[in-house]
Amino acid sequence: MNQIVRETDKEPFEAEMAYPTIKQGWGILGLFLAIAIAYFIPLTIISLFGIDIQHGPFLVLNYAVPVIILIFITGRWWKNNPRNTEVLKLRSFPSVLLPVVIVMTLAIVIIDSEIGSWIPMPDILMEMFKEMLQPNIWGFLTVVVAAPILEELLMRGIVLDGLLRNYSPWKAIIWSSVFFGMIHLNPWQFITAMIAGIAIGYLYWKTKSLFLCMFIHALNNGFAFYLMVRYSESFDLAELFDIGILERIGLFVAASLILWGSYRCFENFFSKSKQVE
Repeated sequence: MNQIVRETDKEPFEAEMAYPTIKQGWGILGLFLAIAIAYFIPLTIISLFGIDIQHGPFLVLNYAVPVIILIFITGRWWKNNPRNTEVLKLRSFPSVLLPVVIVMTLAIVIIDSEIGSWIPMPDILMEMFKEMLQPNIWGFLTVVVAAPILEELLMRGIVLDGLLRNYSPWKAIIWSSVFFGMIHLNPWQFITAMIAGIAIGYLYWKTKSLFLCMFIHALNNGFAFYLMVRYSESFDLAELFDIGILERIGLFVAASLILWGSYRCFENFFSKSKQVE
C-alpha cells in the first residue's frame, strides 16, 4: 500500500517538471548517439562509391545534420511541455561585459590546453580533429559558426533552460555541463568541455542570452581553429611556445586566477544590476 502511495505521489511531481529533467538529459545523449549512427550508416555506403564524404560541404553537413535533427526533436518536446512557458529567445546582453568575457575565454583556452596535455590524445582522434579543423571555409563554418550556434541552442537554450526550471541554479549548470562534455563523444574533450560549459552556463543563468553563449563558444572555437591552422602539428600551447614545467604551472595558475576573477567581476556586476532594479 505504501508503495502505491509513493508511486501515486511521484507521478504528479514528475508531470509538473519542465523538459528536460536530469533523467531526460541522459535520454537526449542516447538519442543523439542513435541519430549519429543512423546518419553515418548511409553516409558510409555512399563513400563506397568513391564519393569524398570528409571534405568540402560534407564537413559541415556531417556535423550539423545530426545536431539539427536532435534540436528539432527535443525542441518539440520542450515546446509541448506546459512548464516550458516561454519561446526560445535570442536576448541581448550587457555589452559592458565583453572585455571580461574575452579575457575569461582566453583563460579557458589556456586551462583547457594544459588539461588536454595531461593525457596525450590518440593519433586517430588527433587526425579526426585535423580533418574537422581544415584550414578552409568549410572548416571555419563547421567549428566557428555551426558548432557555437547549434550546440548553444541545444545545450543552453533547451537543456540548461529546462534544468534551471527544475533544480537549483548550480545543480542545473553542473549537470548541463556534464551533458555538454559527454555529447562530444570522446573522453579527451569531456573535462575541457565541462569547464567551458560551466562558465557559459553560469552566464546563461544570469543573462538568459543565447547570443552571449554563442559568442563565447565561437570565440573559444575560433582560438582553437586559429592555433590549429597556424600551428598544425600540435594543440599544446606548451609545445607551441616552448615553455618548461614551471612556466606551464605558472600559466595554468594565472589562467585559473583570471577565471576566478572574471567570475567575481560578473557577480559584482549582476549584484549591482539587481540593486538598481
